[in-house]
Amino acid sequence: MVALAVAAVAGIGGALAAPRQGSSQNAAEIVTPPPPAATAIPVPTRSEVPLAEVALCDRPEVQAGLAAGDDSAVIGAAGGGEGLRQAVIRGIAPCIDLRDPSHVWFVVNKAMPMEPIDYAPADWVAPSNVPLGNLAAVRTDIAPTVTAMFEASVAAGTGRIGMQNGYRGYSVQQRIHNDRVASLGKEAGERLAARPGYSEHQSGIAMDVFGCTPGCSSSEQFGTTATYQWVVEHSWEFGWIIRYEDGQTPITGYDPEAWHLRYIGPELAAAYHAGGFHTLEEFFGLPAAPGYLD
Repeated sequence: MVALAVAAVAGIGGALAAPRQGSSQNAAEIVTPPPPAATAIPVPTRSEVPLAEVALCDRPEVQAGLAAGDDSAVIGAAGGGEGLRQAVIRGIAPCIDLRDPSHVWFVVNKAMPMEPIDYAPADWVAPSNVPLGNLAAVRTDIAPTVTAMFEASVAAGTGRIGMQNGYRGYSVQQRIHNDRVASLGKEAGERLAARPGYSEHQSGIAMDVFGCTPGCSSSEQFGTTATYQWVVEHSWEFGWIIRYEDGQTPITGYDPEAWHLRYIGPELAAAYHAGGFHTLEEFFGLPAAPGYLD
C-alpha cells in the first residue's frame, strides 16, 4: 500500500540562460555549473522500509506466535492491527488464514464457510457477573473481555448489558436456520439466520446482547436502549465490534443487527475503529458476500 518515492533531480536542463541585452559578457565566458552528484539522490535504507514490506510469515516471532496459538503476539509482530491488515491485503501473509475460526482474524460469510464446516471451539464458558440468556457462553479465553466491557458500561452510568446466543454448535445453528426459513421464507430467513457452518456464533467469539436497565429486554430492542450508543463508541476498546451494521446488507447479506457483537481482539478492533470500517469484508479487502454461492 505504501510506495517508496525517489526524488528526481530537477533543474539540470535549465542551467544555461541567454545573456541579458546590453551585457558585455560573451558566450565563451558563460560557465555551466556541473550537474549534482549522483549521491545527492536519497537512497532508502532498510529502516525506511515499512514493516508490512517484509514477508510477515518469515519472522520467527510470527512463527512462534502461530505455533503457540497467541494471536496477540502475531499481531504485535506485524506492527499491530493495521500492520496485519496491510499484510493480508498486500498478499504477503499467507500464514494468516482468514478461514481458520480458531483465530480472531477469521472471516466467515455467505461466500466463505468455516473450515472445517462443523468446527467447534476447544472450550467455552458463561462470562461471570453478567445477566445471561439462552446459550450464554463464549470461548473461555475471551469471556473476561465480556465481563470487563459490561462492567465498564455500568461504571459509565449507561446501564447493564446482558448476553445470549454466544456459542452455537453446528446442529443448533441448523435448527435455528431451518426454523427461520420455515417461518419467513428462504430469502428473508437467510438474511436473519446463517446456514450451519456459515455462522459467527459457531466460532464461540460472537454473541447477542440486550439491555438490562431498568429491566432486561430482548436483543431486537437493544438498538433503542441507552447502552447501545455506549457499545457503538466503546466496544472496540475491549476487542469487540458490531458486525452487522445498518446499511451494510449488500456487503454482509444480513439484515442490520445492533445486538450482534463479534470479537476480533483489541489490536484489530483499534485499527477497525480508527479506519472507520463497517464490515470485516471491507477491513480485509474481501469481496462483498450478499448471498450464498450455491
